[in-house]
Amino acid sequence: MPVRNLMEEIVGKVLKEMVAAQPELEKLDPIHRDDMMAIALNKLPPRYTTTTRGEVIVKSQIRAQLESDVYRELSEAYKIVANSPR
Repeated sequence: MPVRNLMEEIVGKVLKEMVAAQPELEKLDPIHRDDMMAIALNKLPPRYTTTTRGEVIVKSQIRAQLESDVYRELSEAYKIVANSPR
């Protein structure tokens, strides 16, 4: 298994949850959603793994510990993207 930053997957999942829950986010095009992910990922610590076992461990730890951080960073990213469209 190659080296992977699991934070990318987790931020993507949380972003999908936010889009489903907040109608104003549904209006964003994929480019703006990618911008939100990039902004949030630049502020969050990476979580790398190389094995399936490590992936399971990291995901369980991250979900419990960092979910609120991911929501916060994506919310801040949305403010930036909404105020500075390309």
